[in-house]
Amino acid sequence: MSRSVTLTLISFDAMNLEKLYAQLSMGALSNLNFAEEGMGTIAEQHRPMVVMFTNEALLRLYSRFILLTKDLLVEQYAHITYYHLRKRFAYSNWVPLEEKVAYIVDQPEDPFTEDVIKILQVSDSRGAVLPLNDAEHVDSVYTPQAKLLQVPRPKAGVALNILYQARHPEITGEDLEQEIDVPDVLLSALLAYVGYQAFASVNTEVSLMKSQEQLSLYEILCTEAEDKDLVSTSISSTNVRFNKRGWV
Repeated sequence: MSRSVTLTLISFDAMNLEKLYAQLSMGALSNLNFAEEGMGTIAEQHRPMVVMFTNEALLRLYSRFILLTKDLLVEQYAHITYYHLRKRFAYSNWVPLEEKVAYIVDQPEDPFTEDVIKILQVSDSRGAVLPLNDAEHVDSVYTPQAKLLQVPRPKAGVALNILYQARHPEITGEDLEQEIDVPDVLLSALLAYVGYQAFASVNTEVSLMKSQEQLSLYEILCTEAEDKDLVSTSISSTNVRFNKRGWV
């Protein structure tokens, strides 16, 4: 049976943490002591803060644009109408003494990481897409919260496939080669948002003015990408997830 997934039709720049440090030090952060002057990198003592700013910038971009989509299977139980998309309910992370049931069907080698930003689509094992947040349809399912699926009429033993907008994997700062997946057209926006946070953290009158300049630049770049439809997605079908897990 089929399910739907979103394919991202945009190119991503070959970027890692080391290259990001270099671009920030020679650009958005060049006027701050964050940058090691003439070294093309970020001073060691400021790297944890820059990593924190980068994770926040990535979350902003991955929330504003659908840059990454994933799917997961949820096994329904007759007595459960609210399915929390949390790691503690996944097979790979289930502790029976803490939770009575596990209903997120994943594998130890491919664990659910609780990286949901927004549920985009829900389908059954036959590939039929269910109405979402539509009170006019009796079969509709609902998303009262970002990481919560409400199924008013659950069918025991029947799996649902959830397609969701996912966040970027967390940047830890431990590996300079760690990849940062940002489309070419949004790289400057990422740098601007990190610059906005860095200048705001200095908290002087001049730095706060500079931070607002960076935030305005971020907004301009994102709006341009939206207006020109530079970041777009499309829908196609596949049956990999249901077949792999034996739900046919």
